[in-house]
Amino acid sequence: MSVAENVIVDPGDALKCDLASEILRSFGGVRFGATGWSMLPALWPGDLLLVETVPADQVRVGDIALVGRAGKLCAHRVVSRTNDSGDARWITRGDAMPAPDLPVTEAELLGRVTSVIRDGKVVAVPVKLNVIEKLIAKIVRHSFFAACVVVYLHRMRRNREESVLLCRG
Repeated sequence: MSVAENVIVDPGDALKCDLASEILRSFGGVRFGATGWSMLPALWPGDLLLVETVPADQVRVGDIALVGRAGKLCAHRVVSRTNDSGDARWITRGDAMPAPDLPVTEAELLGRVTSVIRDGKVVAVPVKLNVIEKLIAKIVRHSFFAACVVVYLHRMRRNREESVLLCRG
């Protein structure tokens, strides 16, 4: 039994995944909010991800790809690409995850994250992490407690910045 066969999928999640896939195919782009911690510190919970469809041969190592698998959406970094017996496959991994995901098929590859909106500002989609970001990812990867602290501090900073902006009116 593969990992995907052992996953219990919420019907609502599967519907959202199907809807996002259809929007991407029909209109070429979709926006959605990041909810998980797997891409810390490149992507934070609450970031708005703008995803566009791209030809599969244009998805490069370092890109953050949107994958639809087992009724779920996942935005993870492409760490390598293989071409097994004529079928292209991409290996993805969350920056803060200890191991890569299962290989991604062309049918599962929905698009590429082209922009991130954080705190109302467009920020660059990082192709590589800098030294500090790599350190944060490594700490988060090895400690759930550290991940909680990092996310908490990030939220506190965002809330403080929002309250300063509200006071300036």
